[in-house]
Amino acid sequence: MDTLKLTVTTLLANVAGLLFPIKDDIYGLLLLFTVNFVVGMLADVCNRREWSFRKAFCFFRDAAIYFVMVASIYLLGYLKAEEEVAVHCVSFMIYVAIYFYGTNILRNARMLTGERSTLFAVLDFLYYLLSLRVIEKNESLKSYFEHGRKSKNMV
Repeated sequence: MDTLKLTVTTLLANVAGLLFPIKDDIYGLLLLFTVNFVVGMLADVCNRREWSFRKAFCFFRDAAIYFVMVASIYLLGYLKAEEEVAVHCVSFMIYVAIYFYGTNILRNARMLTGERSTLFAVLDFLYYLLSLRVIEKNESLKSYFEHGRKSKNMV
């Protein structure tokens, strides 16, 4: 049993050492996911919707998958001796997560404020800027989102 604990500890320490160059990105993702979870939970509670353990489990599952993808991309780049390219790929993935989770955070935060408050107006404006209504003006992104809608309807 001690050998197993030592092996697992050594393996985790080595992986953590390999991921050291992207530790700030991982901390940022952790903060982003935590804020998203807390604001979403507060929006559900304040709007008298039932708390769903299934929804929370799906969130933690998705966050874990995203962390594994980020770590895997970096480790593959490291193993190919293209560490700098891997860091850029990880940074791109972080920005994508910031966009989508940030939009979700703004949507949920809007639900927490009164519609007549100044904070609601600020959050509503930011949500409008980040939501599809503004992004649909970009033709390549518009075609991407239309493709996504069509593929969801096929399933």
